[in-house]
Amino acid sequence: MDYELPYQFVLKELHPIRVSIRKMFGCYALMQDNKILMLLREKESQPEFNGVLVATTPDHFETLQQEIHTSRMTFDVDGADKTWIFISEDLEDFEEKVKKACMMLRNGDERIGKVVK
Repeated sequence: MDYELPYQFVLKELHPIRVSIRKMFGCYALMQDNKILMLLREKESQPEFNGVLVATTPDHFETLQQEIHTSRMTFDVDGADKTWIFISEDLEDFEEKVKKACMMLRNGDERIGKVVK
């Protein structure tokens, strides 16, 4: 790996899920097969957008938001509405919320992730 992945704890929390890492949308995408699971962003420019974006589908957006985190910020990273749940690194319980999303993935929650076309 020739880059420093932000929020290294995420990989540990996802274990034993094996993910591939790709640069995508100015972030690091954690992927499994052809699905994006999460985007990790930590940059000096626009630090208000630093954090973890959890991928989902519009059908699951509301329920996942209630379980993981309801953000005032909405993201249309890839042209699809209601498919990204943003967990800001500024939150007091940032790691706890991200770890919860990782636990849900480890437990097979199929609401997290979206197929890349």
